[in-house]
Amino acid sequence: MAASIYLVATVAFVIRKPWAWWVSVVALSFEMVGVLLVGSLSLIVPEVIGRTVWHEFGIDYGFLPLVQPLLGLVWLFWPENRKLFFD
Repeated sequence: MAASIYLVATVAFVIRKPWAWWVSVVALSFEMVGVLLVGSLSLIVPEVIGRTVWHEFGIDYGFLPLVQPLLGLVWLFWPENRKLFFD
């Protein structure tokens, strides 16, 4: 599921249209919420969540699952980059 979301966001990065910007923002926001939700739950009730990529905010993957959507959202909202989609 996460790979599909990143694929959608990446394709939308390339298109450079306003609707594609929104698709990227929604996809990366969904990914970020998933990481935060599953990461939090894995600390609170670890027996329910188990070991996933998002377990403890991606600790087994160097926190990349937490950092990657955050960096993507920062990039999308950066004023110069946002102009690429809306001009």
